[in-house]
Amino acid sequence: MIVETSAALSALHRKLHAAVPSGSPDDLALAALWLIQAEQLGLPEFGVRMLMRDLERLAGTGEAAAIDTADEGSAIGAVDATGVPGVVALATAVRQAGQAVDAHGLAIVGVRGAGALGILGLAARVLASRGAVALIAAQSPPAVTPWGARAAAIGTNPLAVGVPRAEAPPLVIDYATSSLTLAAVREARSSGASLPEGAALDSAGAATTDPAAVAALLPTGLVGSLTGLVVEVLAGVAVGGRVTDPSAPSTRGAVVIAFDPARAGGADAAASASVLDRDWRAAGGHLPARFDVLSDDPAHLPTSIELADDALAWLGQGIDDGPSR
Repeated sequence: MIVETSAALSALHRKLHAAVPSGSPDDLALAALWLIQAEQLGLPEFGVRMLMRDLERLAGTGEAAAIDTADEGSAIGAVDATGVPGVVALATAVRQAGQAVDAHGLAIVGVRGAGALGILGLAARVLASRGAVALIAAQSPPAVTPWGARAAAIGTNPLAVGVPRAEAPPLVIDYATSSLTLAAVREARSSGASLPEGAALDSAGAATTDPAAVAALLPTGLVGSLTGLVVEVLAGVAVGGRVTDPSAPSTRGAVVIAFDPARAGGADAAASASVLDRDWRAAGGHLPARFDVLSDDPAHLPTSIELADDALAWLGQGIDDGPSR
């Protein structure tokens, strides 16, 4: 159904504020924007539906809805996301990283105890829009096999990099290290579609195209498998995101790394990125451009947006109330 974007954005902001009353208004606004942008990109499993699932998860934990940050204002710090939506925790980490880049020229922020974080490329894009080079990686519960194996050991473990680009939106590279995302499996299960060949295994370790039978996903080759392992180390092991206690709830970890390229020697990084863009395309390469249509300013969102019926029903009264005051 088509709805006014401003009304949907306001309804999401109210949902997030109700979930995290003590959350920073800037963080809640940024998280709501990312959810709308996911819908704008045609990725509803990372939009309103994702927040629906994450709030359901939190309702069953009994955790207090407060975000805990450590060493805020330092070049290195951490965010404990236990009890809050993952997308809010990521927004907090991005704000903290941006402040650290401004103050120190670099930032490393670890996130632990998180739920669904959303589209990492949107977060990397925010930092790149402010002149930083950003790398964001996220680890999740085991769903992907090592290369050549038959049982899951790591998560889908996406990775995003953003860099400023002269006279163009930031260059953003965002990809999962698995052959499919769990969102794609959910969508296929809901629609009754089959999965592509060579992407998933059933509980017996046999190849399957039935989304209902998936027990593990396969990595995107050896390089994808090793990249997923690197993400597991950085966003799981190194920042406390990886859950090792089998009796503990499954959560996600993430790491946000950002720096001022000029202070690292890249005084003309934005111009250089534009030359790289030109050279890549001239060689016949496809450069990721999914995020180029987006604006960081909520005022420049499309006036209307299409939401799935279940997402609209969940937002419900919030949409009817119109924009928040």
